[in-house]
Amino acid sequence: MTKRRWKTVVKDSAALAASLSGVTVLSRWRNRNRLAILMYHGIEQHALSPACWHVLEVDVFRRELEYVRRHFRVLPLEEALVRLEAGTLPKRTAVLTFDDGTRNLATLAVPVLREFGLPASVFLTTGPMGTDETLWPDRLWLAFARTESIDVDLTTVGLGNRSLRTMADRGETYAAVLEKFKELPDQERLAQVDSLVTALGTDSVLDPGPFRLLSWDEARAMSEDGFVTLHPHSVTHPILSRCSDEKVEREVTESCAVIQRETGCGTAVFAYPNGRLQDFDERVRTALRRCGLRWALATENGFADVYSDPLALPRIPIGSGSSFARFRVLVSGAVAKREPSSSRRFRRGSRGSAVEDLEVSPHRSAP
Repeated sequence: MTKRRWKTVVKDSAALAASLSGVTVLSRWRNRNRLAILMYHGIEQHALSPACWHVLEVDVFRRELEYVRRHFRVLPLEEALVRLEAGTLPKRTAVLTFDDGTRNLATLAVPVLREFGLPASVFLTTGPMGTDETLWPDRLWLAFARTESIDVDLTTVGLGNRSLRTMADRGETYAAVLEKFKELPDQERLAQVDSLVTALGTDSVLDPGPFRLLSWDEARAMSEDGFVTLHPHSVTHPILSRCSDEKVEREVTESCAVIQRETGCGTAVFAYPNGRLQDFDERVRTALRRCGLRWALATENGFADVYSDPLALPRIPIGSGSSFARFRVLVSGAVAKREPSSSRRFRRGSRGSAVEDLEVSPHRSAP
């Protein structure tokens, strides 16, 4: 058994024990006055190979929504945020959000949402919509999935020579490259992605596969009854804190403007690409305020409350590769991390996790 697989078994066993011992019930009660903002990405019929954390099987998604519907009151995003600020949020409230805007949301996710009567918000990366272009993390996944190479030299980015013989090798290498590239300045990241895709021999492959983005016609049809709302998630999905001033302004302003133009409705909420606290800065916040945005969603794991920074609201990242027991522990708040004092307001009743060793999977609001 590999070290990675062993860690998964340990986490799943701990989650099952926590569920059976009543930790999830206790955690839901302790967090009953806080808002659970669940973060999903793509939904596919079957699991991807190599593994891709941010794409979930539809059967798993259905089971998770059944659980959420049973244990939470699910509200539309903006209604929940208004009521959170006003102190009128119903107990055990949850919100469903989806980042990026892949077409599989329209074909697989939305039918399940409507069947269960659950509202949701989709955050769109507006630039490539309706084209064969993929977001940079998805372009990397496609390159690793489709290459005929049996290894890859990544010494220039500090990852050495990596085997690609098995799908497990490819999945682990993709995850390592993704995390490394997130730390690069914007232009260097784009150049490194181009270089690696070329080296893997997949730069001429155009089919976006599971990462094809919605067209505007599809997005409007998906939201025409108001059950699904559309919001901005930038133009090209960069790491905003690593962009120039001009690009920060353009990514925020243009994504908000195109949402207004294409839907006829404004929005008060933005979701940061990638969304870790180090991925957005005061320049981004200033651009959001200039556009009249009232809230912004990060990807730091946790529940939101009346004391949360409205421009850095935590979410609960949901991805593939976790057991149902781990999902229950996660959405109960038992693994919510304590925020550092420098990034949080004073909040009453803040407390640590009951099972903090069950850390969430590496998230990709980034990609």
